[in-house]
Amino acid sequence: MRVQALIAASLLSLAAAGAGAACPRPPLAEPEVPNGAKADEVSMKQAHDGLQAYVVQLEAYKACLKDQADNAPADTPEELKATWLAQGDAALDAANYLANQFSYALKTFKARTTPAEAASKP
Repeated sequence: MRVQALIAASLLSLAAAGAGAACPRPPLAEPEVPNGAKADEVSMKQAHDGLQAYVVQLEAYKACLKDQADNAPADTPEELKATWLAQGDAALDAANYLANQFSYALKTFKARTTPAEAASKP
């Protein structure tokens, strides 16, 4: 999984390099996804909130790049517009990757904590 995270981060980094100043890229340091087999509820909640905010930033970045391509001056090369759209797609891929990582961690967390909580209730 760590290799995929590095690939996603690299894609986002490369994608951000060609974007104009009109679309500032999100910070490259992606939020940490906790280990669902060891994390406590507070850690999972904090990770959820951090990941959600980061995904929103990536989605806004993609939307900005699409708008930039759609509203570019007529003399803007098509290759540049295609690059902007590809950068937005890479940002969305990174967002989806993080969401999937967290989903897996959350399932692991719930599998570990739910039975114990249900057994302790009267």
